[in-house]
Amino acid sequence: MTKKRKSFVGVTLAVAVFGAAAWVEKAATRSQRSEDYQPIKVMISPVSPLLEGPTRSYRSGQQIPVAISLTNTGSDPVYTCLSGDIYQDVPRLTRNGQLVSFTKWQTYVLQTVAQERICQKEDLPEESLLMPNEPKLVDFLVVVDDRTDPTGALAWYDTLPPGHYELSVQRHFGCCDGPMAESNMVTFDITP
Repeated sequence: MTKKRKSFVGVTLAVAVFGAAAWVEKAATRSQRSEDYQPIKVMISPVSPLLEGPTRSYRSGQQIPVAISLTNTGSDPVYTCLSGDIYQDVPRLTRNGQLVSFTKWQTYVLQTVAQERICQKEDLPEESLLMPNEPKLVDFLVVVDDRTDPTGALAWYDTLPPGHYELSVQRHFGCCDGPMAESNMVTFDITP
């Protein structure tokens, strides 16, 4: 083999080895990031309109806020991103077993955010440290805003008619996307 050919083979082999090593490292990092969030448990709880405590009953037209808590069930502290429920939380609400649609405005916002990838362009995220086995209140989601005295909160649903409701939330652990976890299912009733 000529000296030029040996050099070319050596360089090619080195590039292949370094490329494979970089790919393995990147795959391991991606896998580790996904696994980092597996021990986080998402819990939601409907609270009174004045945030005075848990409740399972509302009058039609009242604001329905939901507290979102995260618990690190692992043995090491874990950081999680906090950016905003439009990027991180997607509720699933059913009334008497039937899926309830988001407001037209919320549907538009979700489509715009997804198409324009707004979250990646904004400097919203902040991190929160989750200590092992310590529930931490991280966010509130407004299911419905008050009809008679609106707060201006970005509500996910229009005023809900009386009935029995079930709610869960899917939460992204990345600031804009990333691994997701399903919360517990909660129920509440709306009376006239």
